[in-house]
Amino acid sequence: MDSNDRERLKRDFVNGRIPFALDKRVYHPFSERDVIFSRVWWDKSFLAFGRRISEREIEMVDRKGYSRIGYAASSASWMVHNNLAREFQRVKTGNSSVANPYVQDQASSGLPKYESVDVNLTTDRIKRLGQIFGACDVGVATIDAEEHFVYSHNRRGERINLSKRMKYVIVMLIQMDYYALLTSPRLPASITVGNAYSRAAFASGCMAETIRNLGYQAIPSVNSMGLSVPLAVLAGLGEFGRNGLLIHPKFGQAIRIAKVFTDLPLTPDSPITFGAVNFCRLCKKCAKFCPSRSISDGEPTWESPWDTPSNNNGVYKWYVNADTCYDFWIRNSTDCSNCIRVCPFTKPPGLLHDVVRFFIRNFPILNRIWIKLDYLMGYGKSKEADKFWTSETYLNEKVTR
Repeated sequence: MDSNDRERLKRDFVNGRIPFALDKRVYHPFSERDVIFSRVWWDKSFLAFGRRISEREIEMVDRKGYSRIGYAASSASWMVHNNLAREFQRVKTGNSSVANPYVQDQASSGLPKYESVDVNLTTDRIKRLGQIFGACDVGVATIDAEEHFVYSHNRRGERINLSKRMKYVIVMLIQMDYYALLTSPRLPASITVGNAYSRAAFASGCMAETIRNLGYQAIPSVNSMGLSVPLAVLAGLGEFGRNGLLIHPKFGQAIRIAKVFTDLPLTPDSPITFGAVNFCRLCKKCAKFCPSRSISDGEPTWESPWDTPSNNNGVYKWYVNADTCYDFWIRNSTDCSNCIRVCPFTKPPGLLHDVVRFFIRNFPILNRIWIKLDYLMGYGKSKEADKFWTSETYLNEKVTR
């Protein structure tokens, strides 16, 4: 691939003709060992090596937005995810002979293996089950022969050898609460993040068990096994955002991602475009409000501007400095969702917002107007935590008090 090829890929990506621009000479499958939450325990060159996000809780507790109940609930919100994640990590690798229950063909009650006579109907049923298990949207992608977006190794450094029969990945989106996110970087935002991850673990676990009961292989995953955002893009669930996260056309960035890898024959979705990438090029709001300046405010690049193994070069995108982002989480004593909070696509349902999205998709020449209006109307401003505790809605539903 020469410079002309790169320029062509850049144009196609920006204009929405391809979901991402990949230079296969440079790009290689990423190792989960290099994600920030793994590096903190083995990479001594990392500025936050050996440090826990929670280490400053005793200093922060009882400050505004950092209540004792908030810390208790934030930790508890991850309980389902953390317990199921231990099971999800039991993925058979090339260096392990441990039997893996998640890739065994299983069928419940002695029933024969399910044979689909209509793959489209099976796909529709699977997507409906995804909604029943808690997803706000579900898509299907195929895994390419090179497995570009499957991790090469797990966090223990063991090679991941995904069965060639497992050609499909079901991607499920789990909604977070918009009004809780508005309190970021305070604890109520962390509660909805942890809650979404636990619901993601539940949804992917239930989906995988359903597929195994049909007699097929299935591996449930939240952040493990592969890169969630590009797989969600391939599954037709959104576009890349400047902050490295998925932008969904309805829920914006107020979502988390769960995945199930399987050999159950399904009909894949196609990537979509609704103007998000072009909008991000002008907006830069997430970069402006990032407290650690970890988000690029320039154009996409083929290589990361930051020297960190948590980035993988060879994709034309906006890279994020995960090292400095994590360092702020430590200083904040909990995670941060400021970039999600301020994203103009992250809005509750409403006719006005639907109209703006229509214009972003069809008339990008007006994008600067919507960005200015987003500031003028005060969207994305941080709210006091008390607003969350006294709110009468959660996930846009009325809560009886």
